[in-house]
Amino acid sequence: MRVVWNREGLNLVEHHSVIIVGGGPGGLGVAATLEGWHPHFVGGYSFPSQEVQQFAQQHENNPLAFDPHELLKRRHRPIEFFRMRHHPIQDAIPPDEWTLKFSKHRRADWLMLTTDGPGGLWNNVPREQMTLGPAHWMELAHYPIGRFFKQTGRNRDLNALVHRDDLVPYYQAYAEELGLNDHIRTGIRVTSIEPADDDNDARFIVSSIDQNSEAPTTYSCDYVVFGVGPRSALRKLDAQGIDQDYVSDAYTHPDDYPGDRVLVIGGGRSADWAAQELHDVGHTVVYVMRQQADVHLKLINDSQHLPYYRRWGEILTGDQARMGLLYGSKVTAFESGGLVSITTPEGVTQIQIDHAVIEIGGDPDYQLLNSFGELTFHAKRDNFRFQINQMVVDQATFESVDIPGLYPAGYAAQGTGLSVIGFHAGCFLIAGDILRRTGLV
Repeated sequence: MRVVWNREGLNLVEHHSVIIVGGGPGGLGVAATLEGWHPHFVGGYSFPSQEVQQFAQQHENNPLAFDPHELLKRRHRPIEFFRMRHHPIQDAIPPDEWTLKFSKHRRADWLMLTTDGPGGLWNNVPREQMTLGPAHWMELAHYPIGRFFKQTGRNRDLNALVHRDDLVPYYQAYAEELGLNDHIRTGIRVTSIEPADDDNDARFIVSSIDQNSEAPTTYSCDYVVFGVGPRSALRKLDAQGIDQDYVSDAYTHPDDYPGDRVLVIGGGRSADWAAQELHDVGHTVVYVMRQQADVHLKLINDSQHLPYYRRWGEILTGDQARMGLLYGSKVTAFESGGLVSITTPEGVTQIQIDHAVIEIGGDPDYQLLNSFGELTFHAKRDNFRFQINQMVVDQATFESVDIPGLYPAGYAAQGTGLSVIGFHAGCFLIAGDILRRTGLV
């Protein structure tokens, strides 16, 4: 770390080679690799072509050192090159059978700034939330989740869904096990990322605020890992009276919503979870969605592998005495005393409720990058209503095509897909590029 003067020459600016913005899985994997936990390949393994197989064997002792553009020349996606070593088959494999191993090397000068700590947004999901994929999809390769389960006495199926009370402790243990915590600052909200001026030796200026003291801190760095998460900027509901005290902007647990009648506004997976859980503990639920019924029913039918969507199927085939579904509808006003106005296909209606929960999702907080001008995005959608604008990146390194030295991580990067199993291997592309540029690999 070095200290330099900021552009006004008034306050000290803390400098690091790399600033990682966000404490979720996207940033944690990069942090561990920059900390010096480098991958190598061992044992018997295979790739889809003999050419890629030979290339892998030539570089198996130090796969971070080669230029991943060489894989693109061989018609093989670099992120898949590493994913295939972490997840060579569909089911989980015991850690002692992995062909992906790690050894400790010299660390890079990195610092993570996060509001929530290791696990990122998983720290704030509903208290009974389950994952959408099996346990081994959620792990970061440097510290297998099966090892965490064994070390903490958890008897869990690696091919089953994970409760957030197992997943958040896993990410916390990951940071502890790999020696990351000394370089993670929690309770810090980044407010802007800007290009440094010509008088500064660094490339970026990162401004932040301590969430408790509201004290500002300014950092400079040469590289930014942009791992803010897919819901770091919550969407705003366009309705009057949204500041009424019976309105909550996120769902947590049924006990947090007093009274019998609860209004849920949304239509995505998080709103589905809230409506179903509130219903099943005895609340009367009115669920307002802008989408049409056929879209919602398709999601439910296509998601029967998940327990709470199987439960949705049961609710819809029952009498639905406590589940009112308003499709193609929009809440327009919250009034005092719990009176809510809703525009429906049949006209405007008013209902009386005890509490309202808004679960309309969010987006990556790209406003943090406003000073760089217009960015290039790739609109990514899946069949299950997950939608996000991903930053267009170099597919060999995940460096932004618009902002040299900035690397979107996790869902924010084009080419990762929309599943966690798809983006975890991106940490090796990002960290590898930084390590090659800084001469540490």
